[in-house]
Amino acid sequence: MWKFYRDLTRFAVLFALVCIPLGSLLSAVILFGVLGTPIGLLMFNYFQKDEFYGYYNLGYTKLRLIGTTWLINLAVTPILLLIAFLILKLISLGALTS
Repeated sequence: MWKFYRDLTRFAVLFALVCIPLGSLLSAVILFGVLGTPIGLLMFNYFQKDEFYGYYNLGYTKLRLIGTTWLINLAVTPILLLIAFLILKLISLGALTS
């Protein structure tokens, strides 16, 4: 199950990183929490669709895998938002510039 989470979250992080230049760091973190899992699922279905059979044979349903991944990503999002706020605050204070 953790392999599924890792694979899906890798695609979600890639989506969030692509969104940083289009918006801001904060919008990318919010998009990671809200839309990252569905986008990651679309990419997972495209690249690794056959792995669902292995999870099904292990007793995991698709709904359980997706729901658990989404809940974990939503729980991690406030922590990422706090880190993003701190980074942006340090940049605005000039602490991260040389």
